[in-house]
Amino acid sequence: MENYLVVLAAAGAAAAVIGGGYAVYQLFRLAETDARCRGMKHPRLWGLLASSGSNQSGLLLYLIRRKNHPVLSLSEEEKGLIQRRKRKIGVGIAFLVAGAVMLIWGIVLL
Repeated sequence: MENYLVVLAAAGAAAAVIGGGYAVYQLFRLAETDARCRGMKHPRLWGLLASSGSNQSGLLLYLIRRKNHPVLSLSEEEKGLIQRRKRKIGVGIAFLVAGAVMLIWGIVLL
């Protein structure tokens, strides 16, 4: 029984790490696409800034900065891309939460 709980905890930790990494990557791509549509200089840098930091201060800085840049061009394809990225962030967060639950459950029952 103990071996199953160790496997459950390890699988939960792996799912949490993968889900968190996937959500952060999708946030990076979302901010990069948004910055490109708004005509901001260095959209990859803004995407990196928005997705980095443990307290999300980079995301707050990006959101404050983007207020000064109205959307210049946003095609239907880019709208769809932004919506897909938002859904993918949700999937990443769902994996993160499910993995955290599995990890805690495996540790508590161990």
